[in-house]
Amino acid sequence: MTSHHHVDADVIVLGGGSAGLSAALMLGRARRRVLVLDNGTPRNAPASHMHGVLGRDHTSPLDYLKNGRADLERYDVTVVDATVTALGGHVGHFTATIAGSPEDGRYAHDGRTFSARRIVVTTGLTDLLPPVEGLAERWGRDVVQCPYCDGWEIQDRRIGVLSTGPFSIHHASMWRQWTENLTFFTDGGSLADEDREKFTARGIEIVEKKVTAVLTGEDRLRAVGLADGTEVAVDALAVGLRFTARSELLGSLGLTTVAHATGLGDVVEVDSFGATTVAGVWAAGNVTDPSATVIASTAQGALAGAHVNANLIAEEFDRAIQAGRPRPTLDGHFWDELYRESDKRWSGNPNPTLVQYAEHLSPGRAVDVGSGEGADAVWLAERGWTVTGVDISEVAVERARGVHDGVAWLAQDLLTDPLPPHSTDLLTLHYFGILRSGPADGLARLVDTVAPGGTLLMVGHTPSPGHRWAGFDPSDFHSPHSVAESLDPAEWTITVDETRPRLVDAAPGTPHVSDDILVAVRVPERVGQR
Repeated sequence: MTSHHHVDADVIVLGGGSAGLSAALMLGRARRRVLVLDNGTPRNAPASHMHGVLGRDHTSPLDYLKNGRADLERYDVTVVDATVTALGGHVGHFTATIAGSPEDGRYAHDGRTFSARRIVVTTGLTDLLPPVEGLAERWGRDVVQCPYCDGWEIQDRRIGVLSTGPFSIHHASMWRQWTENLTFFTDGGSLADEDREKFTARGIEIVEKKVTAVLTGEDRLRAVGLADGTEVAVDALAVGLRFTARSELLGSLGLTTVAHATGLGDVVEVDSFGATTVAGVWAAGNVTDPSATVIASTAQGALAGAHVNANLIAEEFDRAIQAGRPRPTLDGHFWDELYRESDKRWSGNPNPTLVQYAEHLSPGRAVDVGSGEGADAVWLAERGWTVTGVDISEVAVERARGVHDGVAWLAQDLLTDPLPPHSTDLLTLHYFGILRSGPADGLARLVDTVAPGGTLLMVGHTPSPGHRWAGFDPSDFHSPHSVAESLDPAEWTITVDETRPRLVDAAPGTPHVSDDILVAVRVPERVGQR
């Protein structure tokens, strides 16, 4: 079976409409663990029937979704009825937080955060109705949009088309197929001569006055009211709506919308397989294509689901290949080669966490472990500390020597060749990898460098499930939290042991968006203590 890497699901599907359920079905049949988060507001909710869906023509769209959910029950797919309030993360470890609600089914809707390796966005769009009195009340009944969805049911009746922009010319041309009694309302706008000629040739009446109201009687549409007080009798009104993709939360994933070709709204841009511009995120249905009918959205969801599964398969093969390859020895030669790849490997700025926690400490002796090109050690030296910068890479140490000559720079492996016990007042380790398979007493001897009353500050990347570095898994290394657990509580007071968002923006494509932080103070020696 597939390894799930400590996430709640392989894939989170945002939205439980036809596209979302179809994607979930495809993924569930591929033996993926899927979580569908749906707030129960499908775009076609006002419609009593859907059309053009083979095998389900003229049936309720809500029944279609109900049956779709039932299809998912035999697979490892869970549908949670909840509103998503926040998105985050990156490929391999996306997160979705939901609003709290009563317990129902497999999960307690307690405002919890779910995680997954991939995301499929099928949130749909919101139709923006023209501000015409009475129009919204008839929407989905005798105020319609799509001729393929509703044309058959109102064929040969008196149909009006309300202009909402340049695309409405095409809209009216389409509707002429379903009736010979068609009126085009320009809503006070002008009509190009060529369009006027075209409409006149096909017997389309043109009304150029401003539209003010949709008029009803006996619970049906009877006329369109105009600004001059006159009325034009119609049985149905077709409106080319403006729309907006339901994308409010997608920006936190780095996903933005683009203008649709019609100029009537915005959509999420995808390639022919449903992949967005953000790694690990796919999209399908009306959020990408406002013209997609139920059956088209179903097909798009299935296609996106299949390609998400293919992407996961490729990742799993890559991971297996990497795991089978010999892992390098993380010695001085390894790090020398990494530094030689570029003239400057790091930004040259001190770690913000060091600045946050050390700027208020009284200067004393400091050891910066894994000092690299020296930014952290230099920052401490400039604030009055007596600093020793230590790195296993001779290349890094030589670069650091050229930056500041007031720091004692050492090329040394402190896990095998430690400094004397109790020799520093501040020991900093920023993204310093300590392999669990290393020297048995290496970590203990390193920590013992801190003098009584001194501070240990360790910062590491929060492990990203599925992310490997140089063939190593994050669990191969000691973390700030595991170091905290190793400290004797009789000797140490832990003041910080937590995960926080990174204080600087992560580089594009990096999975490292948060840091694990440990701040511990060694208990001062008491009078008479030896």
